[in-house]
Amino acid sequence: MKNISLYIILVIGMLSATSCEKFLDVNEDQDQPFTSTPDSLLPAVIGKLVVSHFDHGDVTAYFTQQVATLGAWDKYKDRWDYVDANRIAQWRRHYHDVSINAMHVIESAQNEGNAKNYEAVATIAYATSTLMTTDLFGDIAYTEAFKGKPNAKYDAQEDVYGYIQSDLDKGIALADEYLNSPQGSYEMTRKHDNIYGGDIQKWKAYAYALKARAALHLTPNVNTNYSEVLAFAQLALDNGFETAEFDYSISSNNDWEINPWGGKRVDPGTWETAVNILDVSAPTNFMVERALNFDVDNNLVTDPRQPLLMAPRYVPTGGDIENPEYLYVVSGGGKIGTLDNEDYPDLYVSYMTGNDSKLPFMTLEELYFIISEASFSNDINKSYQYFIEGITEHMKHVGVANNLINDYLATEFVPQSASELSISKIMMQKYVATYLQGETWVDMRRYGHDNQIYKGLERPLNLVDYFEDDVNEAWLQRLPYDTETEEVYNKEQLVEMGAYQNTEWLKKKMFWAK
Repeated sequence: MKNISLYIILVIGMLSATSCEKFLDVNEDQDQPFTSTPDSLLPAVIGKLVVSHFDHGDVTAYFTQQVATLGAWDKYKDRWDYVDANRIAQWRRHYHDVSINAMHVIESAQNEGNAKNYEAVATIAYATSTLMTTDLFGDIAYTEAFKGKPNAKYDAQEDVYGYIQSDLDKGIALADEYLNSPQGSYEMTRKHDNIYGGDIQKWKAYAYALKARAALHLTPNVNTNYSEVLAFAQLALDNGFETAEFDYSISSNNDWEINPWGGKRVDPGTWETAVNILDVSAPTNFMVERALNFDVDNNLVTDPRQPLLMAPRYVPTGGDIENPEYLYVVSGGGKIGTLDNEDYPDLYVSYMTGNDSKLPFMTLEELYFIISEASFSNDINKSYQYFIEGITEHMKHVGVANNLINDYLATEFVPQSASELSISKIMMQKYVATYLQGETWVDMRRYGHDNQIYKGLERPLNLVDYFEDDVNEAWLQRLPYDTETEEVYNKEQLVEMGAYQNTEWLKKKMFWAK
């Protein structure tokens, strides 16, 4: 791994040089030298962490077939052709942007001695980024990271999961220290913390929710310790967990402060940052027909979330302008050749994809579905209760009116009693509720892309030959390590692991996967 400690100067310098007027503008006099106090450093951590969440969702939403490209041309999103990929943004975001800056906040807060609130948030943010990163790559550097070693050894993913839980425990303990004695601490407001506005109690609850998410990843394949998952989830609720999301509506409307999922598709001008391609993408048949239960024959919407996630735009010749069609594509198949891209649904209408929309880290509806899944085998009534809560909360989040929520809950698409509930019903509803979020791919890999859980799921068409011709019909299981750092500085370790430009490595399942 490259000596990533040098990147702190670049990241902080870049962020402090922008013309932010609100949440990134933490220095009153921009002409004065930059000082490394925790309140001046934390916005960079949170700003980069939200971009990392976009990066993860932008890649995995295509793997999970929530969306697919209209051209079926994308080397990575459509064909899974990662063996010679150049620059893996998700790797670099963790090591070069989020975590090294989080470490700097922690160090600065410790030096100040009266900034436990900043130390707590930075510790929890670091754990968040670590979990996201290991779930994409598997084994990653942890114990030797950020120590100036160009070839830091990778820790086994099983061990990294233990470190994540330990870091979250540290963050919770630091939050408690601050909450018990907040006097003299550095003030934390919305301009420092765009997620919770400096409310450390909410960060504590989020840490418990993240512990529940990480513990759930180990089920049902590594263990069946659902009691641990439920205990963490209950602590999150007891501490007042609220959806953690970055609010772009309060930012300054420059390139760094516009939702990267938005239709403006801003390019911040950095070489490792991608722009979304929702303008040349469409919902898939799996998303529309299976997850949202769209009635194709009658062009009838049955789930009130559908028009709030995608707006129909195509009017067939001689058709009724008041009854447009929801066109979709088969993943890897591309659009119908006689149609234009603009004939397919507009994906920039959702609660996540406006230029100033909020971008979630973890939602309350996800926590409800975690409880539902974890309760299913031992307390079916509790499982059903939180299944309904999960649907309801997500519909509210999307913007569905209360009367439409009640109407939907009474339809055939929702089990009307606990006895009708199944794991498939839970996971399909969670699939909709985690739209464009990286957690969806974790769930699908946990259940081995089982088409009895994800009813009707099939591999995409026209995959790269080493996937297309695989006799076991393997699914993509992980991303390769960053070529610009790891293949240069850590090649020997990659070769030993079997990860160096090896197509079979991409098919190797995570230790928690079915």
